[in-house]
Amino acid sequence: MTSNPTNNFKEAQLGKDFAPEKLQEFKGMIDAGISFVAMSMPGVGTSYFLKYLCMQDFGYFIHVDMYELPSLTTHEFYKETLKAMLERSFLSSSAYRLLLTKSDDELFSEIKKKLVHLAEKQEKIVIIFSRFDQLKKEFDWNFLSNIQSLATVAPGSPRSAGGAGKIVEIFTSVKPLNETAPDAVSGGNLNFYSKDLYFKPFSDSDLKKLFLLDHTLKAHPDIYDLIKLSGGHIQLFNIILNSHKQQNLMLDQFVKQQMKSLMGYLDYQQSKQVQKIALGKNVDEVDEYLLGVGMVKTVGSSYQLFTPLLAQYIKENMPIKLPAKEAKLFKLLKNNMGKVVSKDQIFTEVWPASPDGGQGGGEATDWALDALIYRLRKHPFMLSHGYIIESNKKVGYSLVST
Repeated sequence: MTSNPTNNFKEAQLGKDFAPEKLQEFKGMIDAGISFVAMSMPGVGTSYFLKYLCMQDFGYFIHVDMYELPSLTTHEFYKETLKAMLERSFLSSSAYRLLLTKSDDELFSEIKKKLVHLAEKQEKIVIIFSRFDQLKKEFDWNFLSNIQSLATVAPGSPRSAGGAGKIVEIFTSVKPLNETAPDAVSGGNLNFYSKDLYFKPFSDSDLKKLFLLDHTLKAHPDIYDLIKLSGGHIQLFNIILNSHKQQNLMLDQFVKQQMKSLMGYLDYQQSKQVQKIALGKNVDEVDEYLLGVGMVKTVGSSYQLFTPLLAQYIKENMPIKLPAKEAKLFKLLKNNMGKVVSKDQIFTEVWPASPDGGQGGGEATDWALDALIYRLRKHPFMLSHGYIIESNKKVGYSLVST
């Protein structure tokens, strides 16, 4: 099979043993002629793998990167797609410039003609639309239908005609496309754009190979610890690698921004599940998306987040509401930080007098206070902020910070 001469990525240096499981997953879909959406966490490094994929010999790969567009419009997208398909050495510069002055419809027509021509010479054509969801403002039913039709322009390529599809399209996105543009991904588009393949973070060994493309290990003695800390997320790895606050990475604004960005892509229920896991709470069943993209991983019979930095960020930055009585007790102790607060004062503040002169309807007992102290001590808010409640026998309690 003839390789695409326009693909000349440094990822070719990664060798044959890079990300073998990921490669087999993608190859399986390609061999079966199935177009699909590769979903991942933002910044995890999917684009590195896709460039590595382009250097393989089981398909003629056409790589279209949305970050190469001068503006995120349909017109620029068609121009970039056509540029990626053209073997420019066979075109004069004037002919090439003429193509790029055409209208959207004319550009799309040229794209289809080029695909038909390539299909006459290639067994399998794979068009990769990297960071496709960056173009979401342009998504409408007609646009996505046009892109879908590219998979069927070559004679005999539709899977319904028998055999595997000759042209495969791969789209990358951080969320399912039917969630990104539900009105556009409907009808005939729904089935085509609903085939997903999750892309999890890289293994430690694969992330090390990516690092070695541009660096040497000698200058970074703690590189292996940083790789593990990143959880296989290449953008996070690069941030912590270059951080000047490696003793306390939560003081680094770029680390915090990365964590905030990851949480920002989750819906309400997913966000709540991630918070529970960060705080060590039990979660019966984790959302498929969280497990699929590797934000949450299974460890034995429990769940963990892919990096402890995300758990630390949640504990320190996400709002955690204390129950009413715990909140009153904490406020009282906090206002007297380091000082002993008597039991009588706690009873007065937490169980205020009822209209008939009694205290809190009979709730203010030593047993009730002991139970309240226990609950507050064990609350994730206290644990994450390093607060400790010290007991002073028969006198009261004091709050200290570690």
